[in-house]
Amino acid sequence: MKNKIKIHFVGISGIGMSGIAELMQDKGYLIQGSDITLNDNTKRLKKKGIKFFLGHDKNNINSVDAVVFSSAINKKNPEIKAALINKIPLLSRADMLGELMKNKKSIAIAGSHGKTTTTSLVGNILSQSNLDPTIVNGGIINSISKNNRYGKGDWMVVEADESDGSFLKLPHQISIITNLDIEHMDFYKSKEYLIKSFENFINMLPFYGTSIVCLDDKNLQFLIKKIKTRNIITYSIKNKKADVYIYDIKKNKKNTSFKLKVNNNKISHSNKYKFTINTIGTHNILNGTASIIASKLVGVKNEDINKALTNYIGVKRRFTFLGKKNKSNIYDDYAHHPTEISATLDAAKNLKNEIIVIFQPHRFTRTKTLMKEFINVLSKIKYLIILETYSAGEKTIKGATSKDIFLNISKVNKNVLYLKNLKNLQNSLDQYTTKKNTIIFMGAGSISNIAKKFMDS
Repeated sequence: MKNKIKIHFVGISGIGMSGIAELMQDKGYLIQGSDITLNDNTKRLKKKGIKFFLGHDKNNINSVDAVVFSSAINKKNPEIKAALINKIPLLSRADMLGELMKNKKSIAIAGSHGKTTTTSLVGNILSQSNLDPTIVNGGIINSISKNNRYGKGDWMVVEADESDGSFLKLPHQISIITNLDIEHMDFYKSKEYLIKSFENFINMLPFYGTSIVCLDDKNLQFLIKKIKTRNIITYSIKNKKADVYIYDIKKNKKNTSFKLKVNNNKISHSNKYKFTINTIGTHNILNGTASIIASKLVGVKNEDINKALTNYIGVKRRFTFLGKKNKSNIYDDYAHHPTEISATLDAAKNLKNEIIVIFQPHRFTRTKTLMKEFINVLSKIKYLIILETYSAGEKTIKGATSKDIFLNISKVNKNVLYLKNLKNLQNSLDQYTTKKNTIIFMGAGSISNIAKKFMDS
């Protein structure tokens, strides 16, 4: 039956859509899709035999049985309109993902930051423990060079995207919430509505389910007090009364070791057992701990968990080492929110080198909402280059541009540079590459491609 069902993906080049499309093909469906851009995701799909249409046209959906669209697609899209006229079943990406999750026992990872890394950590542990999980992630997992994995095992590990509220469509038995920042106000409009959505996310759990929640986050501390009817396991570096307390942390240049004190009888654990994760940064200790707890609830042994953590090789664009340029080490990082920038800088300090950051702001709305926070964290960077804002289709907002960030920071830091023309980037960085520095290209827009061109120049 499956091999006769044809599904069309509108916006198939996106990281989330491409992952679902590939997974559906692996399950035996006939998959095709369209987009206005051809990128690495699309090229990967085409190699697998998935038909691709460059551009959107109503004729693209002739003879299809269902149409899936991403949140980035406008309702006036000709393929969406044609599906409605012809009464072809129309599903959002989250709707389709939710359908897939109904047939599995699922672990959903949510949070403002760290969910992509945590999803890859849980997926890696379950994969190396021979549980053969299905994985759907929001970033490219380095160990498999894609963002999804089709498995025949009972478990499915999914990144749950809260940006448009679609995480409330995902059925699951175990959830992880890494943190809760005031983000995506273009959708939520208020802090109260955002927090309420995370409360609803926890309450979606069945009575036998469990939510794993970081106690170091103030908004999550508030949220936990409101939840009375679901099982919650808390984890923390700061609070010894958490269900899982992290201690005896040892930070090295390439990995981090730590121990867990478990104060919850739902988890069997030797408090003297040491875990080592093959990454750096306090945020990754927390991400690693959440993945350990989830894996233990599934039934994975400490030895197998630790082996997977030790072998972990990360997610693309999460402090990814690109190579050397003269004497400097060059990194590519997705951080585009003040909290993420702070976490990346914390990790980079372990390398003991001078840090130079090339930062590309992402969206004018985010900059406007978090201007004070951006100025606060970016002012702490000794050597900073600020590029033009990546608009992501937004109109310019007066007072919320990259130049506005620069003008504020330049009052306290004379080493900050505003670079409008990318042609001058090479010359601007030449003075730094002659020394053993850590140079980080940072942001969520086109900054990764800028970094690659710099490395190739």
